[in-house]
Parts: sequence; structure tokens; C-alpha cells
Amino acid sequence: MAVQERLKIDQDALTRNFKILETEGLVERHRNPENQREVLVEAAKYAKEQLVVNPPLQHIRVKEEIESILTEFERTELSRLLNKLVLGIENIEI
Repeated sequence: MAVQERLKIDQDALTRNFKILETEGLVERHRNPENQREVLVEAAKYAKEQLVVNPPLQHIRVKEEIESILTEFERTELSRLLNKLVLGIENIEI
């Protein structure tokens, strides 16, 4: 499934956002060699390095605090339900 379909945003907005990320050196875009109409996007080497050098500590802390609220069973069940919800939402026509 294409990114714009998953995010439910139009192609122009997606392209603008990827151009900004590409200009900042965070992503690289390449044509799909198997289908030239498709563009493949991946995190740039710089972005991957930054995650190692400057990990998103605030996000990690918040994630750990949220996880501490639920038991392991509850986290597993929540994950299952959220995945089910995401799959269901993907099938909704807008």
C-alpha cells in the first residue's frame, strides 16, 4: 500500500514533505527499478547516524512511562487491538 494511502494525505502534500526531508538530508528517494512509476524512500545515512548519536530521549522516556502503566498482558492486548483497528481503518473508504 502506498504511503499516501496509509497516511490518508494527498500526493502533493506527501511530495512536499518528502522534499523537505530530502533537503535536510534525512531521507533519500530513488525510483523503483521494478516499477519506474514508484518512488522508494528510505532514511538517509545521516538520519540513521543521528538516531545513534542523539537518540530521542524524551520519546523513549515517555514510552517507558506509558509502558509502566500497563502490565505485559495489557500491553500485548493493546497492541493486538490497535493493529486490528489500523487494519480496519485501512479498509474504510473516505
